[in-house]
Amino acid sequence: MRKATDDDHENVIDVTARTFDDDPVLDWMLRRDDRHSEAVRLFMQALGRLIYFRHNEVYVNEAGTGATMWLPPGASGDIGILEQIRSIPTMIRMAGLSGISRLWRVQSLLEKKHPTQPHYYLFTIAALPEKRGQGIGSSLMEPMTQRFDEQQVGAYLENSREANFPFYRRHGFEVMEHLHLPGGPPMWLMWREPISR
Repeated sequence: MRKATDDDHENVIDVTARTFDDDPVLDWMLRRDDRHSEAVRLFMQALGRLIYFRHNEVYVNEAGTGATMWLPPGASGDIGILEQIRSIPTMIRMAGLSGISRLWRVQSLLEKKHPTQPHYYLFTIAALPEKRGQGIGSSLMEPMTQRFDEQQVGAYLENSREANFPFYRRHGFEVMEHLHLPGGPPMWLMWREPISR
């Protein structure tokens, strides 16, 4: 894998949006009509631009079929009030008027649950649907877990699928809490302790 450049950002969004098009949490949070795929893309594009690309912890594989977005220790996922106001039209396009409250409820709940100790936060790890099962996820995850161990720092993620447990456990993540979004699907909050080498 390599660090994504500005030229990679559009591909990162494409790969991530296609991977998360059928994600249970996004299916519940975002609009549920024939514009759902567009809404998922807008969601990834908005958060990528407002948060993840700025912190320069976005990675791609050389083939452009996999991508991952992280926040490093100490980085905040918060956006300023002006950017929040500017993003309201995009939020309406993503979730519709009725879905904005779902977005805010999920954001508020996950912020309260987010660990306070220094850690890397995994926002997304993605492989094109037709390329799943070919080791792309592991090729993106393994260099990061090596870094966590070298730096002796933890890592955290929010998992929306039980089927992902074997992958995350293989890379050292364990469930720290199982929660149900209010009126929505379950999520599993997962933590990885660094391994002493």
